[in-house]
Amino acid sequence: MKCSVCGSKSCEILKSKGKTSKELLLKCNNCGNIFREIVEVEKPVDIRVVVSEYESSYKTFVKLYPDEFLEFEGVIDLNGRPAQITSIENNRGGRVMVCPVSEIDTIWATYIDIPARVGISVDYGGRILSRKVHVDREFEFTIGDVVKLGDILFKIRVMKTQDRKMRKGFAKAFVIKRVYGRP
Repeated sequence: MKCSVCGSKSCEILKSKGKTSKELLLKCNNCGNIFREIVEVEKPVDIRVVVSEYESSYKTFVKLYPDEFLEFEGVIDLNGRPAQITSIENNRGGRVMVCPVSEIDTIWATYIDIPARVGISVDYGGRILSRKVHVDREFEFTIGDVVKLGDILFKIRVMKTQDRKMRKGFAKAFVIKRVYGRP
């Protein structure tokens, strides 16, 4: 929306009417000119979402406007719950980092209001104890820390995150896939 007099794009909406196409009465913030413009309003479209909760997954739909853009690791509202986008597939069958909603075929997401699930492996000299634990998403695991899991005490040696293997430092639970330790 440009001012017809000065060409400025800074405008204030004074009045709006209509459903499928909006007739707007605008005032230019630059020169004060008042003018009308008609804008076509696109209806929201249903986009398929595959939501993962630990081992189970299910399909649902979310209504989004075609002119919006979604990106990897962005957050969307699914039935009143926040979900983080883990992957986006466009209508050409490729996985992309950013995509306009009009070109999205499927969104993969996971709820971020549930605890993180972290795999724990404790090595007893060839015999491995393996467990899955649920912890707060913001909980930090640090290499070298001594951890108690039930009646087992172990020291964290290595962590595998979504991106890499770590031999020093710390990471939040929501990015950790597995923690390796020794008693």
